Amino acid sequence: MKFMLKNYFNKNQARIFTALILTGILSVASGLTLVKDATGASANSSLETSNEAIKDNIKPSRLPRSVANAVLQDLARRQKISATELQIIDYNQQTWRNGCLELAQPDEICTQALIPGWQIVVSNGKENWTYHTNQTGSVLRRNQKVNESTLAPVQIPVSELPPPLDRDVVFRQISSGGLAGRTYETVLLKDGRLIRVRIGDANDSERSIRRVSVQQVQQFVRSLERSKFSKFQNLSYPAPSGAADYITYTLTSQEGTVQYNDISRNNLPKNLQKVVKAWNQLAASAQS
Repeated sequence: MKFMLKNYFNKNQARIFTALILTGILSVASGLTLVKDATGASANSSLETSNEAIKDNIKPSRLPRSVANAVLQDLARRQKISATELQIIDYNQQTWRNGCLELAQPDEICTQALIPGWQIVVSNGKENWTYHTNQTGSVLRRNQKVNESTLAPVQIPVSELPPPLDRDVVFRQISSGGLAGRTYETVLLKDGRLIRVRIGDANDSERSIRRVSVQQVQQFVRSLERSKFSKFQNLSYPAPSGAADYITYTLTSQEGTVQYNDISRNNLPKNLQKVVKAWNQLAASAQS
């Protein structure tokens, strides 16, 4: 009997032990499953969050409503129509190169500064208008037709001004750029000598001396006075944005310096165009 009971207890203990082992295995497996599920959910959540952040980052910059309203109201006032008849058909962010937003009035002097803003195209279905604004729309300029506009001058920084003329020099032209990228200096002396040298030419191989009469020199000086060349003192008329391979001309008299480029010559103020024409005619008439 004792032997039978002993065997019974031994068998029951074995069963209990086996059950405990199986229960432990199931618990561990269940725990691993929960950890796996939690890790997967966390990864999916992070991926979704990352995707949302990417979506937000690639959204294009939207035109602020305040800027749009300022443009529409300005054009409606100018055209004497309702703003509801107008529609913004295109816009993009820009960084303007001067305080006039690259749309200056004739003979207006613009501060040299980079102004972040917008270029906006408005239409009434028949005609389009282009506006330049600052970032908030508090400053705006309407683009005029090419034949109605002149270049916007900017002040030449003092550090970029050429040296003043010697006492015997009446006028000087420095030309630089173009396809060759060379720089030439041409000076007119009071005695009529017209000396042209290539800057950086160590051998002076491109140096030339020609002459005009003293009377021609005096006539040129008078043309500077009539055209009020001193009015353009230390002003630069820059090339249009994106232009390349143009030649920059720096003209200096005893009264000051002005700068322009060959591709924009016809858009210079009329008096400055007269000076350029008189100088070119004088140089062309010079003889060896």
